[in-house]
Amino acid sequence: MAHNAVLGSQQLTEKQIIDRTHPAVVLGKTFRQDGRVLNAGVIVATDANGEMAAYEPGLADAGAWEAEMEPSAGDLVKPTTPNGHYYRCVTGGVADAATEPTWPTATGASVADGTVVWQEAGLLGVDDLAGGGVLTERIDTAAEQVGAVLVHGTAVAANLSVAGAAPAAADLATLEGIGIYPI
Repeated sequence: MAHNAVLGSQQLTEKQIIDRTHPAVVLGKTFRQDGRVLNAGVIVATDANGEMAAYEPGLADAGAWEAEMEPSAGDLVKPTTPNGHYYRCVTGGVADAATEPTWPTATGASVADGTVVWQEAGLLGVDDLAGGGVLTERIDTAAEQVGAVLVHGTAVAANLSVAGAAPAAADLATLEGIGIYPI
């Protein structure tokens, strides 16, 4: 979305995120430099350092890796020796019986673990929408530090995403609680 300094006028250059039925407040927010590309419509939240990052609910529920665990695709896990990252199961199966994998920390890198494949899914700590909003423009956090975030107004619910999927009803209700009204 390009801002043209005319009150109430915005030019949408990607998929429509803001619905014009309610005045929008879009602020430039500092993003965590984690090398990720976040597209317009991604729900974002403030991390422990006060920077914005992708909102991914359920991080608090990610358990520690265990030998012979049997995760399904989508399950989250943390290494037994914390490295600040969490991992999402992309191929379910049975984890190794004896050796924990060497966890990659590169964005989106994968590692095999028995018949399971884990993918690096982010840095821990952004599972609470407090201080959050909706990204209105694509941002490449490897190259950009500030992104445009809808912090108040009406959003097009069909164009919002959480971890690459449609947000859950609870996430939409939480957005309403912070002043963003998905329709």
